[in-house]
Amino acid sequence: MFVTNTVRNEQRSCQAAKLRRVSEEVAPRSRRDRPAKPALSREAIVDVALAIAREEGVDALSMRRLAQALDTGPASLYVYVANQAELWELLFDAALGSVETEPTDPPRWREQLHALAGRVVHTMAVEFPGMARLAMTHIPVGDNSLRIAESMLSMLRAGGVGDEAAGYAIDLMTTYVNAIAYEQSIYATLYKDPEHTEREVARIAERFSGLSPERYPSIAALAEQMTAGDGDERFALGLDIIVNGLLATPTEGRLTR
Repeated sequence: MFVTNTVRNEQRSCQAAKLRRVSEEVAPRSRRDRPAKPALSREAIVDVALAIAREEGVDALSMRRLAQALDTGPASLYVYVANQAELWELLFDAALGSVETEPTDPPRWREQLHALAGRVVHTMAVEFPGMARLAMTHIPVGDNSLRIAESMLSMLRAGGVGDEAAGYAIDLMTTYVNAIAYEQSIYATLYKDPEHTEREVARIAERFSGLSPERYPSIAALAEQMTAGDGDERFALGLDIIVNGLLATPTEGRLTR
């Protein structure tokens, strides 16, 4: 009996100790024991939103997810940003802050334009996956958006693009750049295999080559040309086609004021 009671007492002591440990783990810590939280501000909110977008993608970002990362409630965020739309605008412009611009060198304007457009695509497709989608929800007029637009306009004007054409070109070129970036980010999210694109193009080329020339005479004749080039080559060619079209197309008086 003594041995049994001793064993029981030891078991009870162990259980009590275990319960104390569990209670200590789950019990909320006193605010006095917690490190002080950084002061909430618009800049802090955007910084944390950028970190989430970089690590998890834009689709993972919500006001609730952002509040959780900031250790606060969603209602607290609306003191600094009016709504999610304003947050998207701030976030998009902050992401573009990493895109470098350089003074226009007239002899190299086309080379510079290609490089800048490529950097924007990389930022929105690789550094911040899905960020291009936010560009399609509003007309970007933040400081960084304007800085990039100013650089593009300077390059186009150095290349001889007229004022009417250059004024329209920003809308046209940014739409093209955003679309390419969004497509790349979607593919990177859906298909982790780096050879997926090559297989997809091969599948499409095979489909085109098997089409009836009587029913699809143009596609059958141009099947090889329609699937030629890799992503970078096609992006560069598309950019040149846009620029050359701007240089060659009469634009004066085409758009009402």
